[in-house]
Amino acid sequence: MHHRPGVGRRGILVIHPGALGDVLLARPALLALRRRFPQHEIALLAGESVGVLLREAGEVDWVFPLESTYLSQLFTGFDSLTSAFAGWLGHCDLAVGWLPDTEGVVGNTLHASGVERSCLKSASSTDLLAAHQSARYLEAIHMRGDEPVASTSLLLSSAIREQGRRILQGFNCDSRAQPVVIHPGSGSARKCLEARRLVPVIEWLSQAGMTPMLLEGPADREAVEQVLAALEIGVPVIRGLDVMVAAGVLSHAKLYLGHDSGMTHLAAALSIPTIACFGPTSSRRWAPVGRTVSILSGAPCVCPIWSSVAACGERVCLQIAPKRIIEACQLLLVKRQTVSIV
Repeated sequence: MHHRPGVGRRGILVIHPGALGDVLLARPALLALRRRFPQHEIALLAGESVGVLLREAGEVDWVFPLESTYLSQLFTGFDSLTSAFAGWLGHCDLAVGWLPDTEGVVGNTLHASGVERSCLKSASSTDLLAAHQSARYLEAIHMRGDEPVASTSLLLSSAIREQGRRILQGFNCDSRAQPVVIHPGSGSARKCLEARRLVPVIEWLSQAGMTPMLLEGPADREAVEQVLAALEIGVPVIRGLDVMVAAGVLSHAKLYLGHDSGMTHLAAALSIPTIACFGPTSSRRWAPVGRTVSILSGAPCVCPIWSSVAACGERVCLQIAPKRIIEACQLLLVKRQTVSIV
């Protein structure tokens, strides 16, 4: 855990074992908990990178990293808890989590630790009625969001924004160069556009006076190389960034273009004008939440299950014409200019 909890304050524990984008979709639930329990400390048991991001933004107070043994301690019983973790749980009034606990093992550990109430339920449970994942997170813990999270931008410190600015400067790019970040990859190659569909968009952005830049994460090397090989112009590649620093870079982008990925959810949470190309996952369920988000898809996906997606050669759901992407860019750029004038 990072830092020590405040003396005398009661706690709320939130457990989310999901990836970056999944945790960011739970921000409405985190903000609803903050509003309902303004005097409590909120601790998040989740991946360390996204946990620290939300802690630095003031949306949670403490982080129990998923990469440590905190979650396994809860599954193996009270006697497995470290003294520090047990001590924090001892001043906790409520624990919520988006994970199945069908045998009540985690709930029993929490109760034995002194946690007064717990609500643990998978957001994939078939009895949940909400369509969008952010609403399902709320429904699973019996809460409602009082205001749209789209109006609540994820806040970054000036130091992180400055670090992002310096990285852009290293590519001879500053805010006047109007950087546009394109993320060609995703957690799965099956969710990505063909490189040839991105090339005309990148060339148009360059001709329009923007500075297109490719963002490469640990799993994106092949996708980035395919785009570079198809381009006739040089485009800088930003790689090797952790989540926090990537957020700092994205905060200076004039526009972001990506797929159903954690980086796309991050850009949307930062209120960067975001174009998200969806397929075969459903935007109705997984669309990023933000002030200015444009969702593009091809024809409806014809694959009934994910194993069918892996074998699909046509990928009609991702046959999005470059012209449509360019038009979406134009619309979002006009909206941003309008917002900045006001």
